[in-house]
Amino acid sequence: MTVALASPAGAVRYRDSVDHFQHGLLRLMNLSAGEFDRWLALAEAAETDDLLQRLAAGWARLRPPPATSAPSDGPVSAGPGGRAGRVWHSAIAESPDYGVAISDDGSHAWLVGWDGTAFVYEQRPPVYEEAYFEGDKLAAGGYGDYTAQAGWRLEKAARQVREMRERTGIGAGRVLDIGSGYGFFRVALEEAGYHHEGLEVSSFARAVAQTSYGHHSHAGTLADHYAEWTERYDVVTMFDLIEHVSDPDEFMRQVAHVLRPGGAVGIKTPNVDCPEAQVFGPHYHSLKREHLAYFTARSLGATAALAGLQECDVRTASHLLVGFVGEERTGFWERELRGADLVAWYRKP
Repeated sequence: MTVALASPAGAVRYRDSVDHFQHGLLRLMNLSAGEFDRWLALAEAAETDDLLQRLAAGWARLRPPPATSAPSDGPVSAGPGGRAGRVWHSAIAESPDYGVAISDDGSHAWLVGWDGTAFVYEQRPPVYEEAYFEGDKLAAGGYGDYTAQAGWRLEKAARQVREMRERTGIGAGRVLDIGSGYGFFRVALEEAGYHHEGLEVSSFARAVAQTSYGHHSHAGTLADHYAEWTERYDVVTMFDLIEHVSDPDEFMRQVAHVLRPGGAVGIKTPNVDCPEAQVFGPHYHSLKREHLAYFTARSLGATAALAGLQECDVRTASHLLVGFVGEERTGFWERELRGADLVAWYRKP
């Protein structure tokens, strides 16, 4: 089924599947159907003919930037790897006590907090326990009712395993899934014939993986284990994980250390060089308290290269705005590596 909506005079139009409209755009951006209609009307009233600028202007009126005691600009302390930058958003909607800084070249971004004199890089992770997975995601961050999402997440995991095989050519071997959570990806790996291990910081998620699927998971972080896991794995996967790491450069060196020669690492992470980030600003759903570092295709590739890894396959995907702009335009963004989701594979020589 398809939903087709338009602003009062028809200047801004939206057409997409009902499922994607309800469970994609409305869910991710925490919108009601009435608020969506209001957004269309506000976008139509914007004094520009550019569609993305109209959507951004209408969104800014529908959802103004969050109130904060931090200044709109100010000095920014060094980010990950000592990178210099400037304020991008002084406060993000999900957690107004935090903002986001961006490097001068726009390729890196990182979570910051105002300490009264400067925006300081926030390196402390939140608590990844039951409330994060099963609580109110607006209050605790995280997923909200993760157990109820098992069906579609298992289907997604099976697709990701197929993509792993296609993009790396590695059809068998030992796989380490970092941030393995409830074990959905490990279920798909097992069904595909891979030997799999999980590494998970959350004791709650490890218990669920054990109870639900009989999967034991290593506890802690890669820093706790990598010295003992020299060249242990054919593949390391970390989907929606690297953005939670405070020192991505060191983390990737640890990943390279546990990979066998010829092995590959797969990464999925938000891409800050995307039109969605421009349209939604500080309300963009990937800007969260738990996300400490942000990447573009260029900066993620540079981080991998510092660890001695070589590019294998890098792609992006966009879907949030497809109902406004159509698949031809989102396809162009993807080819330009400006899709909102960045999926990259790198290989150890």
